[in-house]
Amino acid sequence: MTGYADYLFLLSPPEPVKELISKYKKASVKHIGNFKSMDAPAHISILHAERQKPYFADHTITRIQKTLNIMPPVLLHIDGFKYFSHLHSQYTIYAHIRISPAVDAWFTLLKKNLGIKKTLVPHITVVRNVPEANFNTLWPHFRHKKLVEPFWIEELKIVKRETFGNMAKWDPFKTFQFKGTIGFEYVDTPVEEVKNQINLF
Repeated sequence: MTGYADYLFLLSPPEPVKELISKYKKASVKHIGNFKSMDAPAHISILHAERQKPYFADHTITRIQKTLNIMPPVLLHIDGFKYFSHLHSQYTIYAHIRISPAVDAWFTLLKKNLGIKKTLVPHITVVRNVPEANFNTLWPHFRHKKLVEPFWIEELKIVKRETFGNMAKWDPFKTFQFKGTIGFEYVDTPVEEVKNQINLF
């Protein structure tokens, strides 16, 4: 054991959406060959907390359960595809999540409850960090796809791995259900103060 762990907070779509994204990944492999994210199940990344002391992080994460449980589930829509450009002419193609005022309010509350200050662009990665040549091959196939797919998000999943482990893999750690029934526009204050919860991230 190294004494440090990484945590990934994510929203996991239902199986039909995972299968749909998997089909796009497999179709991409046929055009460009293998790529880093080709076997990763579809998810929306919320927070990647690296090199944390597990004793403190585990307790901190457990304390936020009540706050997350009062949030309601949220209805999201995949609405076509977009891409990010990165340094060194690398590109990521992703399924775009439609942002409405209601969805924006829900993610704002989630960020508040988790103490996240950075900008969050909800998306589901299809092809991650591929060279420009591969992007130019793939993007024409995604560019005009009129994919619209609604799905509910009902829980936040947290996976964990050893920071310096040799070939360390992500293991399930915690799953928090969104059980709230009141519209989130009215639930704008966490049950406990955020600063005492997950500020170590």
